[in-house]
Amino acid sequence: MVSQQLVCCRRLISAFLTSTLSMLFLDVALRVAYADTPEPLNGWSVGLATGSSPLLLKERVFPQNPILTRLDVVAPPTSFVADPFLVKDGERWHMFFELFNSESYRGELGVAESSDLKSWKFLKVVLAEPFHLSYPYVLKDQGNLYMIPESKQAKEIRLYRAKRYPLEWEFEKTLLKGEFVDPSPVFYNGRWWLFAGHDGYSLSLFYADTLTGSWTKHPQSPLYRNSPGMARPGGGVVVDGNTLIRFVQDGRGGYGKGVRAMIVDEITPTTFREHAAANPSLFKAHGYHWARNGMHHVAPIQVGPNQWIAAIDGSGDGESEGKRGLEPADRMHP
Repeated sequence: MVSQQLVCCRRLISAFLTSTLSMLFLDVALRVAYADTPEPLNGWSVGLATGSSPLLLKERVFPQNPILTRLDVVAPPTSFVADPFLVKDGERWHMFFELFNSESYRGELGVAESSDLKSWKFLKVVLAEPFHLSYPYVLKDQGNLYMIPESKQAKEIRLYRAKRYPLEWEFEKTLLKGEFVDPSPVFYNGRWWLFAGHDGYSLSLFYADTLTGSWTKHPQSPLYRNSPGMARPGGGVVVDGNTLIRFVQDGRGGYGKGVRAMIVDEITPTTFREHAAANPSLFKAHGYHWARNGMHHVAPIQVGPNQWIAAIDGSGDGESEGKRGLEPADRMHP
């Protein structure tokens, strides 16, 4: 009898150990297989802000943000969407943005379209390269539409021209060599200026007489070295009246935590001065959902006298604050 009980116990222990080990192996296998798979809507998504000035922007209340998430991208499989730039084309609006392809593990550039700034339809990936792309800065020059995305992995700043807007873009030329992030151009006082981040939180400035011409490094470059609150570009560089304003990532609390504005006091081929706007952080992490972890991009365009609209992004779960019963007042505005 005792012998039979021992055999039975051994069988039970063996079965238990086999089951436990199988579950452990399965858990490890699943973790490895899905190591790079994001949680549903975890990461960056896109929203809108409005205001009477680029310095007085607030999140749009209705419809609530976000307006575009990774689930809106039909193909390819996408981990997140970020770095949005708005373009108005007649009665249509186009939103160019980075989408992170979870299969190739590279950023690609997509476009969505809207007629009312409320409902958005993803159209397609408009630019993909063998290297990572992000930050699709779209600009107009002499009747042509161009794009200067971030292409740090290619170790150059590249200019693309719209072949068939908004869906087809072709490489035009290399503007600058180097590992730059978030290149941000603007035409101001008769010249083209280009702010480009590098080496973490450092910033250099370049200028040229024409967009496709020869670019010269500003003698004060780098304008900043290791300055997480003032250096790295974080969206559009805009002209409001005669005032030049650039938006920067506020990385003082960590990457992607907020955006602040810098007001340029003087910019010439030999001098540069600027100061931080009064708002310590124009946008930052807030609420419980779509931007709970941070914000790092503001790209405004003027649509009328004292009327501005900006494409913004936030890091969180991709859901609006109101979707789960929270009132707009629960969100933090600047």
